[in-house]
Amino acid sequence: MKIELFTDLIKDDRGNYYVAVQKEDNELTLVNALLERSYVELLEFNEDFKKKYTEYEHQFIGRIAMDKVRHDVVYALKEDGHGRLYELEEVIRLHRVTFIDMIEFYRNPRTVRGS
Repeated sequence: MKIELFTDLIKDDRGNYYVAVQKEDNELTLVNALLERSYVELLEFNEDFKKKYTEYEHQFIGRIAMDKVRHDVVYALKEDGHGRLYELEEVIRLHRVTFIDMIEFYRNPRTVRGS
């Protein structure tokens, strides 16, 4: 099992998705995928935003990040090289797993994401 940081998804038994944000030896640090995806793109509410996200008008702000996670899940299920989907139970058997919460991730991102 070779988990790619920020790419592969890990699903728990309740339907939550996580993404690995750091790997050291046999230890993985996971954060909720919806939270992580919500920090990928800076949203500026200007005319360019309105054009790019027209279909999101009058929607909840979390919808954009949720659609990104949904897209990632669909491609991970296709197994076509756009990430993989692992079960958390399987990951825990092979790795020492640490979860970080929203505030900690926001204040102390473990890895700098490329643009």
